[in-house]
Amino acid sequence: MERNRYDGAMLRERLGGLPLHIFREIDSTNSEARRYAWGGGAIPAVFLAEGQTAGRGRMGRGFYSPDGTGIYFSLLFELPQEPNEVTRLTALAAVGVLRAIRRVTGVTPAIKWVNDLYLEGKKIAGILAESFLAEKTRCAVLGVGVNLCTADFPAELKNVAGSLMTHGGLRNELTAALIEEVWALLKSPDAAVMAEYRAHSTVLGKTVTYTQNGIRYEGVAQAIDDGGRLTVRRADGVTVLLSGGEISLRLANQEKKEDL
Repeated sequence: MERNRYDGAMLRERLGGLPLHIFREIDSTNSEARRYAWGGGAIPAVFLAEGQTAGRGRMGRGFYSPDGTGIYFSLLFELPQEPNEVTRLTALAAVGVLRAIRRVTGVTPAIKWVNDLYLEGKKIAGILAESFLAEKTRCAVLGVGVNLCTADFPAELKNVAGSLMTHGGLRNELTAALIEEVWALLKSPDAAVMAEYRAHSTVLGKTVTYTQNGIRYEGVAQAIDDGGRLTVRRADGVTVLLSGGEISLRLANQEKKEDL
């Protein structure tokens, strides 16, 4: 598989002064962002890797991050005085990723609540938002992983993970667009962002199952509010409002698939 490397000069020019740290290989860009913040590094900053040896997803899951065939980055920034919900940050980033992919490739993926993007029924991107303290500064780090042209997935992922393209020729342009779109929405969300999130949702109106505190429930996904929270009317008649947190959600007809 052809490996198109990141063009640091082009990316730094496009980002207009937003500090960019590029790594040939790293454990996890989210983990590096935390280490950087704890070490007193200047915020905001972007961390970009050619490959990750321990890419992370929600609920302790891994994110397969082979060298040169995906885009893996984290945005580190300071949270405002009133803490933002991590669920909302994830939703904003999902729309940013969707807009960037559509702008560069003309393809529009779908969004699976709360943090995954899908194309033709397979996961092509994931988002991980985390908040933490660095000294007295409340920080957030938002990681994005996109399968650009990954072809050789491990056996356990072959039926559930896919790639955006068959080649990596747009890697630098898409990387720049992803960071631009996500950062713009994190700084100043526009009025249309949550309507766009809902419009491209894979779960609204569908029967879903979710697991919370080890207990499995089934119901119909009814609405997504402006904080990114999902309303589900359960089969037992109870209506619940779900934040991302430690909740695993699947479409009811996909329960046999691994929830990435």
